[in-house]
Amino acid sequence: MKNFLRLPIVAVFVFIMTTAFSQECTVYFPLDEGTEVEMTNYDKKGKVESTYTQKIEKKEVDGDNLDITILQKIYDDKGEFLHEGRFGMRCEDGNFYVDMRSFLDEEMMSAYEGMELQVDSKDMAIPSDLSVGMSLPDANISIAISNQGFKIMTLTVDITERKVEAQEDITTPSGTFNCYKMTYHISTKMGVRISGNATEWLAKDVGIVKSENYNKKGKLQSYTLLTGLKK
Repeated sequence: MKNFLRLPIVAVFVFIMTTAFSQECTVYFPLDEGTEVEMTNYDKKGKVESTYTQKIEKKEVDGDNLDITILQKIYDDKGEFLHEGRFGMRCEDGNFYVDMRSFLDEEMMSAYEGMELQVDSKDMAIPSDLSVGMSLPDANISIAISNQGFKIMTLTVDITERKVEAQEDITTPSGTFNCYKMTYHISTKMGVRISGNATEWLAKDVGIVKSENYNKKGKLQSYTLLTGLKK
């Protein structure tokens, strides 16, 4: 069975930035349109599996609300373009939220293009006052896929046990960064349930610097490094 979860979280909120916003919300992403980050995914032996870029395509401010649209492009291990997709982030009630759809593999989900997708999600919240020892809210997404009125399958992703573990210096090809070390448990279900754990290192003004993915037995399966940042 193919895993529809795109790890690491990233995939998902890759530039952490502590820019103060109205309603005392810290925006965990740069605000300049056109800013782009490159992340490289490796298998457990250090072989490149794929890369992806995430670029700020649009920023919208409406009073106390902020919405950011991210364009994500995915490439194979040889740098050949595979697929692109978009997801959102927003600032609301003192928290920064990441659209849970950013955790889905866009290339695999494209197989269901044109079908009916019923999405129910609780987006990932990142509070403004991150600190070591803090426990963070759970996040999840459920997608019911139907074709011509007939339900084909349901995909669910649950992220739980999120915690800020420490602050550490991490070195990648893009430099050395002081990071928050965060851990969480992740579970996906599409007929069969697959679960594991992940660790991510987040740097202010940069975002996801490094992540590691483990199976339920605690064995490293893959990791991701920040390999490029264009402002």
